Amino acid sequence: MADATPVKTNSRTVGRGAHWIEWLTGGICTLLVAAMIGWISYHAVVSSGGVPQLSVQVLRQQPAPDGGYEVSFIIENKGSRTAASVPVKGDVTDGNTLIETQEITFDYVPAQSAATGTLLFRTDPAAHEFNIRASGYTDP
Repeated sequence: MADATPVKTNSRTVGRGAHWIEWLTGGICTLLVAAMIGWISYHAVVSSGGVPQLSVQVLRQQPAPDGGYEVSFIIENKGSRTAASVPVKGDVTDGNTLIETQEITFDYVPAQSAATGTLLFRTDPAAHEFNIRASGYTDP
């Protein structure tokens, strides 16, 4: 039968339990991993379903360097679902007469986030009626 006495190797005793710091570190890491799994699971359950809630606001209108006009905007998705292939359409009108239309498509507008963009016009939007909106989306 083998001897059960601990063996010393490089001033460390083999066969003894781990140091209390190792136990503390392991316990903290276990709690952090469990908390992350719980947080991700909670958001997966709560965020499932829902629809994108898209809104567009003009940030500024200014002359462009090439002689046209730039309309910078922000598109926000306050919903709990990501929207894909989101076209944003801007119309310059004079009464019932459509003067110019420009459109840009965002690949994605994630849930609870925002993105910015700029539409380029030949006609001054500030001199006419201007309407900007998100005109659709697809489910990713």
